Amino acid sequence: MDEISQPVVITAIADPEFEAMVSSALFTRGWNIIARPLDFNTLERELGLKRDTKILLIYSVDLPGLSNARLEKLAGLKVAIFGFADSAGSSRGFSEISPRPNSDDELLAYIRENIRSPLLRAPLIRSSPTFKAKVIAVGGAGHSTGVTTVAMNLAQELALLEKKTILVDANFGAPAIATLLDLRKLSEEDKWRDLSAFFSVAEITQKSVADFTMWAAEAAAYFDFILIDLGSITNIASDLTDRRWSSQVKIWASTFAQELIICTGSDVLQVQRLAQLNAELASAKLPAKTTIYCQGSENKSRQDRYQYLPIDNRLCSNARKGRTTLVEINEKAPLRKAIANLARLITG
Repeated sequence: MDEISQPVVITAIADPEFEAMVSSALFTRGWNIIARPLDFNTLERELGLKRDTKILLIYSVDLPGLSNARLEKLAGLKVAIFGFADSAGSSRGFSEISPRPNSDDELLAYIRENIRSPLLRAPLIRSSPTFKAKVIAVGGAGHSTGVTTVAMNLAQELALLEKKTILVDANFGAPAIATLLDLRKLSEEDKWRDLSAFFSVAEITQKSVADFTMWAAEAAAYFDFILIDLGSITNIASDLTDRRWSSQVKIWASTFAQELIICTGSDVLQVQRLAQLNAELASAKLPAKTTIYCQGSENKSRQDRYQYLPIDNRLCSNARKGRTTLVEINEKAPLRKAIANLARLITG
């Protein structure tokens, strides 16, 4: 399938309980379910009426009239197919059938991970790997919200606590870490570049993102922390169902990140964008613990749940000029101390 911003879905599942779980999981996230046929003949008719529409078909092997030969005939249509076992866990002789997911989150993670597959059917559900590393994604409720400053300096603070940490620049719209740390040709590294015994950096590009899943698994087995700079995540709901190369790290992070740090500002536009992002995150229902960090002074008159980071434009400007992190400029500065405290909380 080509780019999918709002998936058009057909479920073809005879088991009413499983079909209800699948439909509910997708519907509550805003996906458009256009048909729910209960046999293959009806499915063929529905697909025939939607020949010019890109369809995501979710079926189970208990569908009456189903056969491998009939499935193969769908190859010429604009259909991505996800097949699941019956209620007893049997594939009934069909190939490339996945076990049924145990939860909404597992179903969504499976679809998001495999929607790029060029094959007729997507790969099997894989159990979530056990990573050594704790994965922390940092994204912004818009642009110029301090995402790179937080990600880069949080990674540095974790390294100072002697935690093997890798900082990953996946801000495809505006990669900046290589420039800010004066790391020439960072994007050409096969794996990552070690800056010290505990601090490494990598930049993901359109060329390298194809191997990101394997790369990330290797990194997660080696490091204690993976910090991912995602840039703006204002379109996170559509990105998680998108086949564009620029969405793949967000899809991976949505599945494996234990923490999501959202950076925002306090002006009226950024507050509005944060509200929109919160609505998208509520729909996407990511498993990560989410914390919002707002630049500015704490507003005690509002009963919000933000964490606040001091604004220090001079400190940040001097760090950019020196091509280094905040701790190297002024370790006693309030902003540096706030990020260092965040690192201690994460490791505590």
